[in-house]
Amino acid sequence: MLKLITAFILAISMMLSIAPAAFAEDASFQKLQINGEGAYLIDVVSGQTLYMKNPDKQLAPASTTKIMTGLLAIENGNLNDIVTPSSSLLNNKLVYGTQIYLEPGEKLPLRDLLYALLLNSANDAAVVIAEHIGSDLNNFVDMMNQRAREIGANQTNFINPSGLTEKGQMTTPRDLALIAREAYKNPIFAEYVRTKTQAISRSKTDIPTLMVNENKLLWRDSAVDGIKPGYTAAAQNCLVASVTKDGRQFIGVILKSPGKEIYTDMQAMFEYGFTQFKQTVFKPSGAIIATITVNNEPVHLTIDRPIYMTQKIDDENSTLNLRVIPTFSSPLRTINEGQVVAQVEVLEGNTLLSTLPLKSARTVLPPTLTSGLRSNYLSWTTGLMVVIAVFALLISRKILADRRWRREMRLTRRRYQFRESRD
Repeated sequence: MLKLITAFILAISMMLSIAPAAFAEDASFQKLQINGEGAYLIDVVSGQTLYMKNPDKQLAPASTTKIMTGLLAIENGNLNDIVTPSSSLLNNKLVYGTQIYLEPGEKLPLRDLLYALLLNSANDAAVVIAEHIGSDLNNFVDMMNQRAREIGANQTNFINPSGLTEKGQMTTPRDLALIAREAYKNPIFAEYVRTKTQAISRSKTDIPTLMVNENKLLWRDSAVDGIKPGYTAAAQNCLVASVTKDGRQFIGVILKSPGKEIYTDMQAMFEYGFTQFKQTVFKPSGAIIATITVNNEPVHLTIDRPIYMTQKIDDENSTLNLRVIPTFSSPLRTINEGQVVAQVEVLEGNTLLSTLPLKSARTVLPPTLTSGLRSNYLSWTTGLMVVIAVFALLISRKILADRRWRREMRLTRRRYQFRESRD
């Protein structure tokens, strides 16, 4: 146990502790003027923050709430489910604003309701999805808040699945960036939010069937690939957007912007990220992150994918911190190659960016098995040597007996010949 603890202390001591770059003090950062009350820019791959304005100020999210609603629907539902709206749609305090005019008893597949939610931003679709996934609205809202905690969005509180103004429905630019980054990891979600138009089937005529993505940046810039705008009188203009170019992806958040300049502000924030920062490999795939002792033998723990770092183009001193967390509580007596026995947390300062599994680089057999095999080998070898010795002894005795018999036979013949010659 002492060796095990010592190994992990050494591994943890490998953490790099140089402070991250103070992006907020950069002159180009100060020149970037965002009209929204809060803003945030995050590198999707590294998870690092490139720009922030009032990152932890709680603001109304408007329809960016639907990012969480859509993610939960995809994670917990079946896209082929046939969903039947309830009479909740008749509550005009619950459902108003943007709608596709769903009616109680109408049947739609969940996949079509998601197009209505994420492209057209339909509030009635949000309620129907929430009731289908969570059985009732309150339970679904609990699911939303629980998922937010899991993601690390601890300053976010949801009251409804649509984002319509309601006291207590709040988020922060930082939290919303974390939620959007998590949602975009889901390939189904990513496909939805980058879709520009999608026709859905309806059983009635003269009702909306063509869902059109309201994210104007998706139509203006080919590098933009999601995610979700929103607006209410209280929240004003809100936008979460994703951009991918030259193998790099950013997610930007702007909340409570007074006008349509939110789109040009988002593009300016993206341009700032691409021109002021570079992406490097902090630790390559296969890198040794820590070493532990198993059965008195050293075992390297490695990562199976790279750890990336985003840093200012002219800054070579910025770095990340690594913290090794074991996933076992008692000493290991055996380990298999590729077995996950720990995790490494990647941090920027004290901010957790990502967590990667640490895998064993070799196999070590348990002591009992090793001792047994060694004991069996020695026993087998000893037994074989005894058998060979006995066999050799028997052969040598037989050879000696044969020689005596032949000698006796020769002597007998000579005596007989001698007697005959005398006669």
